[in-house]
Amino acid sequence: MNWRNLFKPSVKYSIFTLIAVGIIVGVAGYFVTQQTLHATSTDEFCMTCHSNHSLKDEVLASAHGNNRAGMVVQCQQCHIAQEPFNYLIKKIIVSKDIWGYLTIDGFNTQEWLDANRKEQADLALDYLRSIDSSTCRNCHNHIIENPPEAMKPIARRMHERNFAKAPDEQKTCVDCHRGVAHPYPKGR
Repeated sequence: MNWRNLFKPSVKYSIFTLIAVGIIVGVAGYFVTQQTLHATSTDEFCMTCHSNHSLKDEVLASAHGNNRAGMVVQCQQCHIAQEPFNYLIKKIIVSKDIWGYLTIDGFNTQEWLDANRKEQADLALDYLRSIDSSTCRNCHNHIIENPPEAMKPIARRMHERNFAKAPDEQKTCVDCHRGVAHPYPKGR
């Protein structure tokens, strides 16, 4: 058997071509995927399905939209984890919301939001618990290491006591701070 015949120039070029095309398609696919993920994480995109809900106004009226620093928190900063794996998982999970928008009668109405607020809020809280409120900690990480001077003494003590517990016994941010951007329904 002549081994040289196995690797004729045409075969080498075919393999090289396949590898080159694979790399180009992979890079292009990665770029398109990244652009799509980021484009679907903007407030403008979120408001295409929530345009008739009070959600944006609720944020603007809260400490996350009306604060001394003049910062307005964007939807994805609270609702989508920033860690790459959790980010991708959340994007896959919320893709079902597009189906809901297309199939649920009255989804984009304030009446639907009011009727389903508790269920939707509980889903959001469960998600935030599952990621240990990492979206909160992305902005409020100083609470643990260096609490602000303006923090009330009782709040400082509560945080210190919580962080002194074993990790599996600690509460996460949303266990105490629910309803900070959107009103949490009470008594339903």
